[in-house]
Amino acid sequence: MLALEMVSHRNLSYRRDKQLVTEYLMSYEKHQSPELLEVLVQAHWELVEYLANKFTKDPELREDLIQVGGIGLTKALKRFDSSHNVQFVTYATPTIVGEIKRYLRDSTWSVKIGREAKQLYYQMEEARAYLSNKLGRNPTLKDISQWLNVEEEKLIEASEAGPNRISASFHQETNGDEMVLEDFLGDTDGDYDTVENRLLLKDMMAGLEPRQRQILYLRYVEGLSQSMVGEMLGISQMHVSRLERRTLADLRTAISS
Repeated sequence: MLALEMVSHRNLSYRRDKQLVTEYLMSYEKHQSPELLEVLVQAHWELVEYLANKFTKDPELREDLIQVGGIGLTKALKRFDSSHNVQFVTYATPTIVGEIKRYLRDSTWSVKIGREAKQLYYQMEEARAYLSNKLGRNPTLKDISQWLNVEEEKLIEASEAGPNRISASFHQETNGDEMVLEDFLGDTDGDYDTVENRLLLKDMMAGLEPRQRQILYLRYVEGLSQSMVGEMLGISQMHVSRLERRTLADLRTAISS
């Protein structure tokens, strides 16, 4: 095992001291030393700060996001398995970002709502978007209930779990007694028109090579620069650029066909 007295007094950076940090990661993976964990957290803290900056410029919120991101970093360190042949920074980034996004999502709710209700609320919105395109009309409460296989009563309860506490206001359809889902979920989101395209894109993404999917995820979901992606994957920025262009071209060709 590496001498901890040497580790604890060194201000490491995962970017500057790549080889040494890699050795410490391997040692921590084997021995699970709390002292080494602390050193590795500090060595990757700049990654947490970088990712937190992507979400806000407000100093107070930024500090909160950094602390939350630190929790994600610690979880990633404890779960990391080098046998999967993935660089730690690549592995840790989605975990850190996930913690930050979860914090931002939960902090937007004006009252304390159960996680199950929140998840059902978002499922309802996704189902509404999909069924609006599929049916060519606003889906009814019954449509959503059957699609999600969830009782209508639970859907009504979940509608109260919206971030803005959307009130359920039901109106009868002119030609029947069905309640229109749009009436109790609120205004139509402009993004709903792109749902089918997103579903199509998801299927095509599954056919890409792992590295291609990884590059697109880091670039367009996490919003990282090509240089940062290259550093995470151990390749040059130019190589990332070439792979990105080629992948996007392949996707465009698949969509047009």
